[in-house]
Amino acid sequence: MATGTVKWFDDAKGYGFISPEDGGKDL
Repeated sequence: MATGTVKWFDDAKGYGFISPEDGGKDL
């Protein structure tokens, strides 16, 4: 699993976006 800063997470839908520590694209 990727690690980074969570931008937002939707508990209802079970997914979200993070800002990767390596500066890559949002996942």
